[in-house]
Amino acid sequence: MVKKKKSVKKVSKVKVVKRVPKRKISKNVPKIIPKKVNRRVKFSKVVHANKKKIILILSRLIFFAGLSLASFILSFFLSNEMFKNLFLMLTMIFGFIAAGFLIVFLIFIILRILRK
Repeated sequence: MVKKKKSVKKVSKVKVVKRVPKRKISKNVPKIIPKKVNRRVKFSKVVHANKKKIILILSRLIFFAGLSLASFILSFFLSNEMFKNLFLMLTMIFGFIAAGFLIVFLIFIILRILRK
């Protein structure tokens, strides 16, 4: 019997390099979970015209109408063109605000009449 010689493979020495991640990932970072948003918003469909609201609107209407009238009168008594233009502009601004309060006041009066 002939014995075969076992062949021995030569193993070359290879350097083992550990892979290092480019950045460390922290495991303690909380996950961002979007919150659910309640899209249904409840509005009351009935507008109540109580006395406090009407008095508040009426007082603001009188205030802005008075400011509009005062700035209109002051625009005539001033001789400087810049002040005339300024007070005329203020007259228009306060007049539009007073007109808005007048519309709201009339709506509340109509609501009170229709409620009865």
